[in-house]
Amino acid sequence: MVSGNYNYQFIDWSHDAVLNTNPDFPGDNHDHLGSLSTHLITPTITIGLNDYINISYQQAIGIRSMDWRGEGGSKHHRDEHSLSDFVNALGSAFGDATINLKYLLTNTGAQAGSRIFLGTGLIIPSNSVLTKSPFIDDNNDGEIDDEHRHFSMSDGCYKTNIELQYYIKNDSKKIFIPSFYGLTLNYIKPLKESDYGYLSGDTYIAVGSVLFKTNLKSVWAPKGISLGAAFLKTEEASWNDVPVPSLMAETFIPSIGFIWNHKEYGSFNLNLKYNKDEAIPGDEDVLNNESQSIEMSIGYRKTLDFTVPFLDGY
Repeated sequence: MVSGNYNYQFIDWSHDAVLNTNPDFPGDNHDHLGSLSTHLITPTITIGLNDYINISYQQAIGIRSMDWRGEGGSKHHRDEHSLSDFVNALGSAFGDATINLKYLLTNTGAQAGSRIFLGTGLIIPSNSVLTKSPFIDDNNDGEIDDEHRHFSMSDGCYKTNIELQYYIKNDSKKIFIPSFYGLTLNYIKPLKESDYGYLSGDTYIAVGSVLFKTNLKSVWAPKGISLGAAFLKTEEASWNDVPVPSLMAETFIPSIGFIWNHKEYGSFNLNLKYNKDEAIPGDEDVLNNESQSIEMSIGYRKTLDFTVPFLDGY
């Protein structure tokens, strides 16, 4: 099976001034505000090893762009993008690659009932990383030392992923009764720090969703409408064993999606998400961070009538 997603995310953000006495960066004494846009393509190929196990490979490719809307200059932010190198960053269009192995634990086939998948994987970082912490004060003078970038396509850490997927199919013909209920749980753990001293925090993800059939006959009409909600929690990260509490996060993201199916051309889906973050409590260095984001993803999936020769009959 081949599949792919195009994802666009727009984040509008702001935070209070970062105190700084350097006259070359007067904007650091003003509120910081701007936007961060991400265009991401994630092609995936999945191969069934047998009736119960499949393996997939996914590669992230894209660009992140910062639009600085604050007054004057700033050490922290400017108009820039992730394709270019910077003082503390290497640029590239490639993000992380992911290898996943998934096992079908239970399956009721085409009948109503449950389907349970167990999965594990390896996340391989790319070279689009930060090479120095954007929070370092080498001189202990209360100021960040150099201009720096805060974002990249990868955090540089190898990680493992453990996943549980649980779905229930319902044969009810009533339009207001979901035809599918789903719950996905993910635990992502870094194996070691990046080559430049960054260690991301453990990440917990829970996604719940329901799918309704539309029973619409038009070829252009969506065959299904999904409603979902995701909860994401990220633990404290560190740079060179120095904790960075501001990189912790707890986020709740609602979503709505539309699905189109075609016997010959495969399936398409459109998903929309909205997220509003709050400042992180308990961090003495909080700068009244505020952000809101909108996200759109377009997905495609097609099962190929192809058998890998050496797996035939396995």
